[in-house]
Amino acid sequence: MTIVSTRSTLSDTMRSAQEFALSSGTNQALAKAAEAWFGATAECQREMIGFVSMRLEKDGDATREMMGCKNLADVAAIQSRWVEETLRDYNAETTKLMAICTKSVNGGARSKE
Repeated sequence: MTIVSTRSTLSDTMRSAQEFALSSGTNQALAKAAEAWFGATAECQREMIGFVSMRLEKDGDATREMMGCKNLADVAAIQSRWVEETLRDYNAETTKLMAICTKSVNGGARSKE
């Protein structure tokens, strides 16, 4: 049986970073940068997990469709549609991830204060 901790490691890290930030101005800047980085990393991970889940579902649907085909022409049409949709999805996901990183670099994490 796997036991999952109810305490967030990210929260502990953020709390430690905030305590560290109180010691001096330079440390405070470093702590703010670490907080922004951890926030962007967590947001990217959540986004990627959602994306992978969505893509696996679509991949499974396409595979089930192909398995039910009676001829190769139908299989080729489904595969062609799947490739186009997959490329669109990956392009959209890359755009989302770049937006998250850009927001972080431009100080988006600071606006939460």
